[in-house]
Amino acid sequence: MTGDRELFSGTAKYYARHRPPYPAELIGGLAVTFGLGPGTGVLDLGCGSGQLALPLSRTGSVVWAVDPDPDMIAEGVREQAEGGYGDVRWILGRGEALRPAGLPGLRLCTMGASFHWMDRDLVLKTLDEMIEPDGGVALVSGSASVFSRSGAVEGAWLEVTREVITEFLGPRRRAGSGTYSHPKRGHEEVLLDSAFKRLETSRFTCTRLLSVDDVVGLQLSTSYASPAQLGERLPDFRAELSRRLLELNPGEGFRTVEHTDLIVARR
Repeated sequence: MTGDRELFSGTAKYYARHRPPYPAELIGGLAVTFGLGPGTGVLDLGCGSGQLALPLSRTGSVVWAVDPDPDMIAEGVREQAEGGYGDVRWILGRGEALRPAGLPGLRLCTMGASFHWMDRDLVLKTLDEMIEPDGGVALVSGSASVFSRSGAVEGAWLEVTREVITEFLGPRRRAGSGTYSHPKRGHEEVLLDSAFKRLETSRFTCTRLLSVDDVVGLQLSTSYASPAQLGERLPDFRAELSRRLLELNPGEGFRTVEHTDLIVARR
């Protein structure tokens, strides 16, 4: 991920609790496609608090989980200890700093909603030297952002949440110490310019019922509405968003449709 450690400053506890889990069918599909099991290695770049690394460890593979945020790593270590997961080896660092000789025998590299923060060409070039000939790369989208261009999340709470974020933080989407600009080249275009040119795409869809606390916590897990971005206004933000959400729906919660997109890339 980018070297800007402020990107997700203060988000780790919200990230671990409120980010939606990746579909079990996706995890199982990767295990079958790449023959994951004892004796295979998986690298998870931009691992966050382990949303991919932890379930992938249950395949029997050794999972190397890399992230530049020490609080994310700490949350992942805590969850691993409490959840009965497999062998996850946590590394504080950036994908761009990887060295080909450092992690031998890798079958798969996964990146869950993190590739866009990286120097993508450099990372793919390095991975070409690290991943076994029959291995590959799996890019997994997230369904957390209220600013998603792909319609990754659908729910009645989206519009009011965007409005409150804009009122508190302005019209430009924030990211760390600056603002966010979406990469001009799509991930598929970048992959086609790399060694990993054989692409397969799929989409997984699920429905969840989110409480007001879930929606608020999800925003506090993001780079654009992090506790660091909000600063002293965090309590006011939490109160105002909660109030507006309750006005919208004082009942059982918000039915939310989440789409997770997968790109599998091989040589």
